[in-house]
Amino acid sequence: MKRYVIIGGGPAGVSAATVIRAKDPDGEILLFDRDQDLPYYRTELDTYIGGSTSDADMPLHPSTYYQEQHIVLRLRAVVTKVQPPERWVELDGGERVSYDALLLAPGVTTMRTWEDARRLIRRIEETKPPVVVVGGGVLGLILAEGIRQRGKPVVLLERELRLWAPVLDETSSELIRQALAQAGIEVSLGEEVVQINGANGRVAGASTSKGRRLDTELVVVAIGVRPDIGFLQGSGIRTDRGILIDHEFRTNVREVFAAGDAAQGYDPVSGLFRVATNWNNAMEQGKLAGAFMAGGGDPYRGVILSNSETFCGLRVSVLGLTQLSAPGTVVLIGRDQDKGIYRKLVLCQDKLVGAILVGNTSGEGLMRRMIVEGKPTGPTEVKSKFLTGVVIEEILYS
Repeated sequence: MKRYVIIGGGPAGVSAATVIRAKDPDGEILLFDRDQDLPYYRTELDTYIGGSTSDADMPLHPSTYYQEQHIVLRLRAVVTKVQPPERWVELDGGERVSYDALLLAPGVTTMRTWEDARRLIRRIEETKPPVVVVGGGVLGLILAEGIRQRGKPVVLLERELRLWAPVLDETSSELIRQALAQAGIEVSLGEEVVQINGANGRVAGASTSKGRRLDTELVVVAIGVRPDIGFLQGSGIRTDRGILIDHEFRTNVREVFAAGDAAQGYDPVSGLFRVATNWNNAMEQGKLAGAFMAGGGDPYRGVILSNSETFCGLRVSVLGLTQLSAPGTVVLIGRDQDKGIYRKLVLCQDKLVGAILVGNTSGEGLMRRMIVEGKPTGPTEVKSKFLTGVVIEEILYS
């Protein structure tokens, strides 16, 4: 009987366990997670903070699911060491657990847990407004919306001149800013906190780079995420920003796999190895990795930047390389200002390599497949597939 050990109870870990059980009815599956709660929908943390998602709606599966699937789920289990030569992992209490196949699917360290959200809700309810959110990336935008839904005024500060600066352009950033403003969230770009002022051991205000003093009792910092892989130090498993994997989710160590937020896989568009921290990517990787662990699966085509979110009712999707301006690049922009629709498609060497979709994300799945597969295409085909009914602008970089 084969023993599978999975570290991380997020979407990658749980989906991998489910696939392994389907392929190997007799194998022993142990799922370790440092969280205190059953594996849950991390994508619903914003609506949970906002009050529209209940405790009962959060778990991925009821506790009975793991019993029925014969998956041993161990919560509050922190893995501190991995020893590949002897094939065991060590928990923080000193217990050693052997494995035949190991999947590394840890999450990221930031405001990402259900308990984090519960603590934040308690702070929000007891603090005087406004609440200051630092960071205009995905997490900052989600937190700002959730806090606003609790009835508290929110000031969001972003030091860059665009929201979600690495992927959005000025137009898409402005559309999101407008959606947040309509929801009552003040957004200030090009401004950051330079000092947090305290009194009696509590926050009493914040000073900004623009010389403003914000009277606040709560500052929430949402700047970046990083894979939680410190426990791999000394294991011999190759890491960079995340855990390096091949097209079968294998690391450089035999029978050790990685998937999800901490995995760093090949991006066929940029030619780099990329960490992609989003729910759909983690689910897909977990299923594919679980299949390889249990004896075989389909090779992974690669990971591209891919994220879809809704900010204050505005749907936004980003795919691939959205800021490319190399010679030969063609950028097609479609607008419908009355409907708040903005679609930017980036082509390079007769291939679709990136997209920003705001207000209308139809065709996202097909775009993603075209980008990953490197399917040859041209401006005429892209316009007919994805830019009908909008005013089109074409930009050629030479």
